[in-house]
Amino acid sequence: MSARVYIGESTAQREKALRAAFDYIGLYEALSSPSKVFVKPNFTFPRPTPGVTTSPEMLEAVLRLLTETGAEVFVGESNGGYGSFLAAQAFTGHGLGEICRRTGAKPLDLSIQELIDYTEVVGGRETSVRLPRLIVEDVDFTLSMPVLKVHAMTTVSLSIKNLWGCYPTDLRLLEHGELDRKLSLISKLIRAQFGIVDATYGLDKHGPMEGEAKFLGKFIASNDLLALDTTCARMMGFNPRKILHLRNLTRFSERPENPPVAANENLAAYNWGFTLRRDFLDSLSFACFHNDAIAKIVFDSPLTGPIYALLGRKPRRRLA
Repeated sequence: MSARVYIGESTAQREKALRAAFDYIGLYEALSSPSKVFVKPNFTFPRPTPGVTTSPEMLEAVLRLLTETGAEVFVGESNGGYGSFLAAQAFTGHGLGEICRRTGAKPLDLSIQELIDYTEVVGGRETSVRLPRLIVEDVDFTLSMPVLKVHAMTTVSLSIKNLWGCYPTDLRLLEHGELDRKLSLISKLIRAQFGIVDATYGLDKHGPMEGEAKFLGKFIASNDLLALDTTCARMMGFNPRKILHLRNLTRFSERPENPPVAANENLAAYNWGFTLRRDFLDSLSFACFHNDAIAKIVFDSPLTGPIYALLGRKPRRRLA
């Protein structure tokens, strides 16, 4: 099936719209035989926050529809990327245990799973990631459920960027220099075939944690994560060709820059007018984001404390 995108309402008639989306993007067809599915929400904060984390209501609706098909459904996240909170704390804060009891899905703390190193050549360079064996070797495919948001370092954070949380190291920020290649490899290894972007609220102006939540009341679903993220970036008002990781992921996959995309609505009618406003600290952070050696000095060395003190801040609490 070629790339398909479905736009639906995420509040009233949510489940009806999701059923139509499942059918339109071929998700029901993929679930027609016994399947194991991993769902990756965005729990980048330990409690529900509009525009920052995947809404419990959207997540529960998706999990219910998946388990209704008879699929074995896992849903999970890893610890906070700078070691500032445990996945277990995020699960509690988002009520994931209760959601799983109501839907029959199984919570999966990626940070305590058996990890395996996987290495392949991506974009002409050997690339390695350490991932939970279960989501690579036991699951039939992955469904990414991010939030529609801007990101100070990557312009947008959508379905492919959301997969970074599948890489369960508490200092992922020390490996951003190879982020695009690693995202490409993660996406391939866990068969991240489908995505549903929660656009109930979008995060405008500054992300991924601090910004202005904008109510949109939508979700965007697709059977192709790159097509999904490219479409969402355009709907937000950004040019995908100017977003580095989307451009690199297109190149790594050796696919056309603008492949045809079928949609249930006129995509050109959407322009939500998002903007990205980087501050002074963001400008300094760019050097760390694109150079792992500099990131090591700033975030994980004897100089970390003095550097933060110079900027009038304290390092985030590290996990014990």
